[in-house]
Amino acid sequence: MKKLLLVFALIAICVSAKAESTACTITLSELPYVDGTLYLSVTCEDKELLKVAIEVEEDAVIIPVDFSTVIDKEVSIRAFQDLDEDKRLKFDRYGRPAEPCLQTTLVPQKDKNNYELKLQIYNIH
Repeated sequence: MKKLLLVFALIAICVSAKAESTACTITLSELPYVDGTLYLSVTCEDKELLKVAIEVEEDAVIIPVDFSTVIDKEVSIRAFQDLDEDKRLKFDRYGRPAEPCLQTTLVPQKDKNNYELKLQIYNIH
């Protein structure tokens, strides 16, 4: 019985150590408005890694993401802050985004746990 308990304890330690090493976050900081909903999509090639909608309550949002399967590969990140709650990114008459947004790529590294990004405002009213 003690051996079985020891085996389970070792498995739990190994699993938690593996989970801690791949835990990453994307921080969207200095959000221009503390309002609306933030939509974020993270993809690598044709694989969707994350797709979330988060209610904005502060000027920064921290989102956990698992990059363990895409280390050293290019990842595409798209986000926008939906201010009028219609679930769509608005554009002005010149084709510029009318709501804060972001479209970028990054390459996750094994030794990096946090990726800080900022939304851009293209249309100043």
